[in-house]
Amino acid sequence: MSAPGNYLTRLAGVEQRLRKRRAINKLATVYYLRRGVRGYTSQPCRMVNISESGCLVAVPVPSQVADHLYLVIEGVEAKFSCAAVARSDNGLHLRFNVELATEIVDRLARKKLAPRRPANDS
Repeated sequence: MSAPGNYLTRLAGVEQRLRKRRAINKLATVYYLRRGVRGYTSQPCRMVNISESGCLVAVPVPSQVADHLYLVIEGVEAKFSCAAVARSDNGLHLRFNVELATEIVDRLARKKLAPRRPANDS
């Protein structure tokens, strides 16, 4: 007996992500070891989406970034150890070496709201 669906849906495969991705637009920097030389180098990047297990970052030259790197998000006082699991036209697909707490991901992905207006006392 064959699997449900047509040939193309079986060919595409099943979604393997366990966590929901959230849209994000944050500046960050990737730090990684230089090839052939001791020391670190970096590239600025922009986070496009994030989940507890990883994120997508757009970098200027993804081919130069090493497979193991540190991600520093603007406004967050922490370095996140990551592995580049894929490279695409969209950028680097990163997996966090330690999953982030859902509260942290929600806070990072939350859109900034306009300041609250004071209530009129009349």
